[in-house]
Amino acid sequence: MKTKTSQTHRISPLTGLRVIDAMHPGMVSCPPETDIRAVARMMATYRVHAIFVHTRSGESPDEESWGVVTDADVLVAALGGVMDSPAACIARTPVLAVRTTEPLERAVQLMNEHEVAHLVVVEGHSGRPIGVVSTLDIARTVAGHP
Repeated sequence: MKTKTSQTHRISPLTGLRVIDAMHPGMVSCPPETDIRAVARMMATYRVHAIFVHTRSGESPDEESWGVVTDADVLVAALGGVMDSPAACIARTPVLAVRTTEPLERAVQLMNEHEVAHLVVVEGHSGRPIGVVSTLDIARTVAGHP
């Protein structure tokens, strides 16, 4: 006797969502010479888990680079006793970026592949950074919270 098996097609809660649906606008950033202790204060003040380190490498505004210091990086710096060092010493570069129009699933894939919790979100036409998407932002979106 043959039995009928039912296959449930599961749809990801990320299906149909774009990065812009989960991101938060704006970025908390600092210059590369900012000491790690000040970066930790910024995290506490703004209640964020990452501070972006912004460097202009030339006279043109297009010549810039970004790094990121996460809360985990600050903990490692505290254990190593290097809190007075500049943020540039521990900032991970380059920062991974996604466009506002990319599928949110792509952002999750990038985070998993590179073992990061934050991506810079860039505007589709100009490529300029306009915000951040984090694992917490994505969890909030999946949970249906604004």
